[in-house]
Formats: sequence, C-alpha cells, structure tokens
Amino acid sequence: MNIQKIAAPMAGIDGINQAVRALFAYKKPAFYKDLATAANMSPAYMSASLSSARDIGLTKLSGKRGLYELTPMGEQYGRLLTFGKEADCRKLLKKAILENPHWSEIVAFLRVSKGQMRDPMDLVLTVEEKLGKKWSPSLRNKLCKNYSSILRYANLVRLEKGKIISQIGIETESVETKERREELKTHQEISLQIPKEFAEFQVPDSFILYVRKDLDAITFFEQQIKKESIITPWIQFIKNKVKKAQNSGAEVV
Repeated sequence: MNIQKIAAPMAGIDGINQAVRALFAYKKPAFYKDLATAANMSPAYMSASLSSARDIGLTKLSGKRGLYELTPMGEQYGRLLTFGKEADCRKLLKKAILENPHWSEIVAFLRVSKGQMRDPMDLVLTVEEKLGKKWSPSLRNKLCKNYSSILRYANLVRLEKGKIISQIGIETESVETKERREELKTHQEISLQIPKEFAEFQVPDSFILYVRKDLDAITFFEQQIKKESIITPWIQFIKNKVKKAQNSGAEVV
C-alpha cells in the first residue's frame, strides 16, 4: 500500500533558514546536535528545522540517523542566505515548493482558493484528513503558523488579519518554464526592435551585442576589445561579409 506523503513542517521559515545557513557554513554533513551547538539552537528545534528543510528539498539525510547535508538546491539557497540575497531566496523557495511532490496537495489547495481569504486551519485540516491523521489542537496551531510563515516567505500567500490569501492560480507550468518563456519573450521583443542593418552576437544567459554592419563601426568596435577575445572571430566574419557585399553591390544579410 502506498502511503501518501504531504509536507507537515515542524518548524517555520525562521528555523529552516537558520538550519540551512548553519549547515552551509559547516561545509560538510553534520549531526543536528552538532549544528544546534554551533548555531546556538536547541537540539529539538534544530532537528525539526532540518526535517522541515528536508520536506522542501533543501536538506537530505546523509546515511545515518540525524546526519544531514544540503541538496544542490540547498547549497544554492544557503549561499543566497549567506550573502543576504533575500529576494532570490524567496524566488528559489517558491520554485522548490511548486515542484516538490510533497507540497502538491498544499499547492492544489492554494490554486483552488486563489484570491480567497482562508483560515490557515482549513489547510491544516485538509492535510490532516488526506494523511488519515488526528492531530492535537496544539499541533494544528503549530502547523498553522509554520505553513503560513513558509508560504508567505515564498510569496505564495499573503497574510491579512490572520488569514491567508493565495497568490497562485491553476496554471500548470513550472516556475523554471515560466521564467524561460519570459526570457525568450523579452529577447524576441528586443530582437524585433533591432534594425536589420545591425549584426548580433550573443552568449546565452550572459550578454548580447549589436554592431552596425558598417566597416567604420566594426573597425572602431574591434579596436576596443582584446585580440584573444571570443568576439574576435565573429568581428572578422562580419567584416568579411560587409566587404564582400560592398564589392558585389549586394545588401549585407
């Protein structure tokens, strides 16, 4: 019989961030008790925080009970935390939650209730029912706080008068797919604005260069870069095309 797994975080975002930051600084797998001492946290809270980070996909067990290490995504998240890149942390956490199967039921709840003001206890009771559990009132209240803090940090909900308001709809695209689509759209819009008399050189995810198909312009540009530059062969190629077009009286394409 398959047992359904749904994230039920025993720590909120503050604990998760402290645990990931501590494990990132440790630079190797560590037992939760050692990390607790180093981070000045109680062992129980550190254990709950590492477990909650594991539910998201930021940490994983490393062969022994209580021994944790960061996942590749956790490494990236820890680095962003260390350098104070909070906006990027929120973005990465959102991506992690939307793509983690342990959060799929929670995300489904948010999609259905987009824009509605909901008591976070409704979410807790939904998870409790799907897991076939019967939690104590104190545990339910704890999960209310933890879900709210994590989802709010990930910009998946906003809080208003103790209620959560979902910020996602019923779209099925992953965050990564949407971001890539937006990048392509932006590039296409830029390309449409560039007149055909310009030549284009680009290194994906790094930069795009445009230079007028004119020998004087190309020569000036060539003088501004180092001879060993990766752009040099491209410049020579464009120069040759321009010269050939000028000699034949054809338009440079």
